Amino acid sequence: MKTRGLILGLLLAVVAVYFIFFSRTGRDGKGGLETMVDSYLESRIELTKVNLETLAREIQSYAAEAEGVLPETLNAMRRLHPAAAAAADAWGRRIRYERLSDSGFRLRSAGPDGAFGTGDDLVRDF
Repeated sequence: MKTRGLILGLLLAVVAVYFIFFSRTGRDGKGGLETMVDSYLESRIELTKVNLETLAREIQSYAAEAEGVLPETLNAMRRLHPAAAAAADAWGRRIRYERLSDSGFRLRSAGPDGAFGTGDDLVRDF
């Protein structure tokens, strides 16, 4: 008898969790789990944007120390700015640096899908 009550209680708990996380709720028609995943993705995107800005400041600092000359690569900064050479996005992948001119550069994260050149890349020109 106790076992049957325990099983029934467990089954009710599973049904409750299902409805909380998987049922469609809210104005956007997403369930609780989908909403949480979307929030997690948005936080990673925001963190990557902050990382791009921080890396840009490091590059600009390096250029100021080198009389206005931008580095050719991030590895060129390794000795004076070691954190910049190992900069990563929120997914743990390296950020790409591209020198556009004597005073301009581009930073690019591959974004959530991890592939460069797709629509979800995060790109900033400085």
